[in-house]
Order: sequence, then structure tokens, then C-alpha cells
Amino acid sequence: MLKTLNIRITAFTIALLLPLCFIACKKDAPQPDGQLREEFPSFGHVLNGSAASPIKIEVFSDLQCPGCRNFFIKTILPIMNDYKEKVSVTYHEYPLTGHRYAHQAARYVAAAARLGPTKVLPVYEAIFTDQDYWASDGSLEESVAKALSREDFQRVTQILRNVNSVAEIDEGIERELQMGRNKGVTSTPTMFITYGGKEQKVDGGANYQVMKQFLDPIVK
Repeated sequence: MLKTLNIRITAFTIALLLPLCFIACKKDAPQPDGQLREEFPSFGHVLNGSAASPIKIEVFSDLQCPGCRNFFIKTILPIMNDYKEKVSVTYHEYPLTGHRYAHQAARYVAAAARLGPTKVLPVYEAIFTDQDYWASDGSLEESVAKALSREDFQRVTQILRNVNSVAEIDEGIERELQMGRNKGVTSTPTMFITYGGKEQKVDGGANYQVMKQFLDPIVK
């Protein structure tokens, strides 16, 4: 259920646009108390923007979740393209237990991140784009390979063959999961928008046009 975004637009209520929301993948988790914050995320993969961006979007996402795929491709990528440094986007890995290959997909993203921040977005794009193919058998290698140079893909493969590296990556994924639980994430995608010192939780993502109506009065 998409919640109302409290913004300066008079009478603009996101709840009126519920049909535009994406279906979310569910997971039980405790609900948190509301909180105010402005700091840049210390965890996750920063895909766009910086700590200076006036609006910060954090997304808890499962790479095998169809709703997460739609939200990333149809909403997040256009936002990053259209708003550049005005909006920062950080992704947190939140693989659900019901998705057999989501954790392995998260490992690939984390391994690519070890090569540098610029390597992460192409891997996200390839994995989400090819979700229908690898979700049936876990054959992620081809998708990741086409997102990286041959040398970089070999380095990612070596990282995932190293027991110690995999253990460290898994610890990082577990920290992301715990962070999500602490913030009351019960489904994917779940988005947190920070603007003007306040943080607003949005379950299920949102259509690009809904986000555009929210973002434009703030950043333009």
C-alpha cells in the first residue's frame, strides 16, 4: 500500500494514485517508530547523486522480485537519468527467503561493488533486465558477464570463489537485512525518501509520474 507523501504540494495526495503502484513481494518484519534523519546512508550501493543531493531515496530490493524489477527499470532508472545529482539513489540488498536465487544475485552485486562504485549499476541493470531468464535456474553468470569487461567479470568470479570473500559478502547482506528489519521493511520494493530532514516510508514503490509530481516542485 502506497502511503501519502507529506510534501509542500497543496492537496497532492499519493493515496489517490494507488492504481499506479507496483505489486510488492512480502516478508514479515517488526514495525519501527517514526524518525527524522538527514545523513547519507552508511550501507548499501549508491547508484546516483551524493550526500549533497536535496532528495535522498533508499530502496530495499530483492533482485528476484518482479515488482522490484519493474520499479527499478520503469521508475528508478528514469529518475536517475532526469534528475542527476538532484536526487541520490541508494540500493540495499534485501533478498527474501522465498526467492531461491535472490541471495546469489545479491552476492554478484556485492562482488562487483568491490571493483569500484561504477561497476554496480551495470550489474543491477543486467540482472534485473534478465530476471525472467535466471530466476528459473539461477544462471546469473551470463547476465553479469555482459555487464562487465572480461577482466572485471573474471575478478568477480574469483571473489565469489574465495570462501573468505563470500563470508564477508554474506555478512554485509545480513547487515542490510537487519537494517531493513529495524526500519520495518515488510515487502520489496520498499522506498525511504528523505527530504527536509524528514524520512517517509513508501511500500511497493511508485510509478514514475507519481514520483515526478513529487520531485519537480522541490528540485526545480
